[in-house]
Amino acid sequence: MSIFGLQATSYSTAKYPMGTMYRNNIKNAFGQSVASEGLSSAPGGNYHGTLKMGYLHSAFSPVSGQELHMKYDESSTDDDPVMYVEGKDIHGKSFTQKIHLNDVNAENATPAEMTALRVHLAQQGDKSVKASSGIPLMALGSHQDVNTTMDFIQYYENWASNLENAGLKQNAGIYMSELERYLFYHRTKGVTFSDTSSISSTKAEPNRSLEGKDYEYLSSNWNPQNMTQKEYDELLDFLQNKGILSEEDKKYVCYGGERLDRGEPETWYSPLEPVHDFADGNVLAFVRYQSSLIYDHKTTETKREIDLYKKITSIMEEMVKRTGDN
Repeated sequence: MSIFGLQATSYSTAKYPMGTMYRNNIKNAFGQSVASEGLSSAPGGNYHGTLKMGYLHSAFSPVSGQELHMKYDESSTDDDPVMYVEGKDIHGKSFTQKIHLNDVNAENATPAEMTALRVHLAQQGDKSVKASSGIPLMALGSHQDVNTTMDFIQYYENWASNLENAGLKQNAGIYMSELERYLFYHRTKGVTFSDTSSISSTKAEPNRSLEGKDYEYLSSNWNPQNMTQKEYDELLDFLQNKGILSEEDKKYVCYGGERLDRGEPETWYSPLEPVHDFADGNVLAFVRYQSSLIYDHKTTETKREIDLYKKITSIMEEMVKRTGDN
């Protein structure tokens, strides 16, 4: 499919050269992308690739003549965000519609819907989506109507594959991470990625082998948001004594500050902001992030590690809940 860009203006925008990007020139095409801040509408309300007055986002394709302008609808609420969209489709027909963002499913969505979801997440403070160039949303084929559904999961995966073949593995990971943000939003029906204080990456109940008195002991002795390595190890030892973890399990969850060496290089992405250590003492943020990792190549060991971090996360979240510090 030929790639002709919908030039967009809002919180940020990226522009790409028109034409099919083959493997031998895709790296140059990405290198030519530039970012700029939103522009105001032109005098008299004329629209030539600038932000339409009163809207959050505008996009225009000089090839197909399609337009998108969007802003929050008056009916929009925190629980049910709704984007008001107007524009022109590939046939030059003007349209208006309301998009309920919680219902947008990347597996079967229109370009207008996915663009609206991206604008919403950026407005909610999702740093990765806001900073992303969003090529799959801006560089749509000239024959793809903005109101015709397509499989964006496949679309993102194809882009990532092309990037990897061009030797741009890091870029490929960025786009797969962006896709996961949209999928995560749909799964959670509106939980934003920056709201880590309210996200339990486990979506599970605290381990039922622990009783109320156990949590009282845990909460009175350790603060998951302010712990040293020694204190973290002591908590893991306590969980081992209670039969929650085994000696072998502790090797998977940074006991003693040691990470399990699986030998092979690994790549992953996550819907949460990266937390690679707990030097600041916030062990809860660290284990929550580790429990959210999605590995490109799943193995028995990566599944075990994630499951263990989920278990520890749920326990720590219950500890914080009981102290009222969450």
